[in-house]
Amino acid sequence: MNELQHIIEQKRELLARESISRPVLDYSEGMTAEEQKRYINYLVERLEQADLGLRARDAVLQDFLDKQKEYDERLSQLDNVLSKVSSLESSLKEKDRKLKSAERKVADLTAKLKFAEKNRFGDKSYGSKKKKPYEESDRTKDKDNFDGTSSSLPESSIANKDSDSSSAPTTQEKRPRDLSNRPDTYNTMGIQGASKEYKSDLSKVPGRILERKMIPVFHLEVNLVEERFEMVHYVEKGKKPKWGYFPVAGNPQIVTKFDGTKATPEFLQAIAYEVYVKNVTFGLLHRWLTDLGMKVSANTLRNWLKKGKKYLDKLVKVLKDVALEKDSIVNCDETWCKVRKYDHYRKCYIWVLVNKAEQIVIFFYEDGSRGRDVLTNFIGAAELKSVMTDGYNAYVFIGDELSTVQKSPNLKKAIHQVCMAHWKAKLDKALEQAGDIRALPFLRGVDFYYKRERQYDAEGLTPEERGKRRQDLDSKEMLITLRQYLKIELDKDPSETTPYLREALNYLDKFWDNIFAFLKDGDLPIDNNLAERAIRPLTTQRNSMLHFGSDEGAEMAATYHSIISTVKMQGRSAWEYLGKFFTKSLIKRIESSSLEYLSVKTLSNVFNGCRDFFSLRPDKFSCQRVQSQTCLSYAECSRKS
Repeated sequence: MNELQHIIEQKRELLARESISRPVLDYSEGMTAEEQKRYINYLVERLEQADLGLRARDAVLQDFLDKQKEYDERLSQLDNVLSKVSSLESSLKEKDRKLKSAERKVADLTAKLKFAEKNRFGDKSYGSKKKKPYEESDRTKDKDNFDGTSSSLPESSIANKDSDSSSAPTTQEKRPRDLSNRPDTYNTMGIQGASKEYKSDLSKVPGRILERKMIPVFHLEVNLVEERFEMVHYVEKGKKPKWGYFPVAGNPQIVTKFDGTKATPEFLQAIAYEVYVKNVTFGLLHRWLTDLGMKVSANTLRNWLKKGKKYLDKLVKVLKDVALEKDSIVNCDETWCKVRKYDHYRKCYIWVLVNKAEQIVIFFYEDGSRGRDVLTNFIGAAELKSVMTDGYNAYVFIGDELSTVQKSPNLKKAIHQVCMAHWKAKLDKALEQAGDIRALPFLRGVDFYYKRERQYDAEGLTPEERGKRRQDLDSKEMLITLRQYLKIELDKDPSETTPYLREALNYLDKFWDNIFAFLKDGDLPIDNNLAERAIRPLTTQRNSMLHFGSDEGAEMAATYHSIISTVKMQGRSAWEYLGKFFTKSLIKRIESSSLEYLSVKTLSNVFNGCRDFFSLRPDKFSCQRVQSQTCLSYAECSRKS
């Protein structure tokens, strides 16, 4: 109201200014008294009417202002309501997003639970049944209905025992046996060497003899024998006194005690085989020997194995030099183990390096670390052609962020490969556990390359021929197709992708060049399964032993597994090789001492030079099932070392 009055006053002032410029007129000039009176009354009436109009206008304006004020208050209230609605909408959207995320997590956990129940409680005989023809290639029939929830999860990926078992026929037609894969000949049961034969006394047969035959029976003798050798302390004229063993006719010609122990090479062979091949714990080994009547402590058994490790460490060094020769292709992997550290346990790691061409497996333990320095320290200045690892190892040790180039100056020149099998495992998890059928195009690509590699192996292609086949048009087209699929999936909203598939896609995007590096060279492997298989015996021992008692115990396991895995990879007998190795080590010591008893000798006195080390390599022994090979000449041996 005050604002309106102010506007009116301003308008009046403007009108008054206009009227000042005009001369003042005397409207009553020439009028009579009566006319002036009537004119005055007329003006008064007009003034009253104007005043009444002004009052009415003020009343209307006041009503208008009251209405406007009411409207302003309503608009203010409406703005508050709209603000609250907007806040509620944003809150509702956030809750909806969280709800969808929770639903996806519930769906994933439900799928994991069903998958675990299927593997743990499912009927194995049911799982071995063949699928119906229409089920073999119909894994995508529910793709349009799958939204990430458990209710829309394809039931074809989860076993439903009740429904299938009820619909299965009670009787089945007996199919003829498929004998196409039956071998032509069978290996009969037997042992190496000549067998003992015990013939019957035919004079005791109470009747006429119709036929005779030998029945094989296997007999295992496990017994402990304590041997004692009489040592003579004597002195020759002009010489220092010394101890010696002088055998009586028919007695052993040498003291069969392994250096630094009270055990024979055969006994050391047995306990090493029990612990590192059969995965028997030291506690069980000690109990077994105690039951056989031997008084010995578990720590003594460990110390005896440590003595054998001193000999094997020198051999491992030679194997390492061979495995890391120039232009070698190696596979690397690591596995965790629990190691006791004084009053606590720490999670540590043991690494493995495999050279397929040389058939060498080496385990190494550097204080249990998992960092990149472990691998770079081990490789050193070796000029490798290729290094195959899994995704983790590639991330911490491969790439532009490699900071330990000084320790491995030639490492950046090597081809860095990442295992395709690890990527396939992530895709399988996304398909089988989460039911994400968008993993199928990528799995078809993986199956395409693995099928071709199996075909190359069946054809016996050379590395040059394999490299040309890997670069053909079909291989390049599949590579382009996979790249297109990857770009499409990465451009989608992350909320539309299951966590398992997202992990597989990020893995492929991160290591694309490393995964498909094998396509450029026929010598390169497609995956890291070689190292995975090599490290499996160590993981088995880890599960049985639960932990290593010290870093020294973990290092000892790495040494023994290096030799045993190398022997196994070469198709030889680990039992026979350990026995021959320890026996030959004893013979070398005895020969160097002229068949006289010696105190504990250092390993440097047993192995004299590169030639001896190379002669003790597994491929130089004429072990079981493998022909003997001649040792390298000294010049060749020196070049290799």
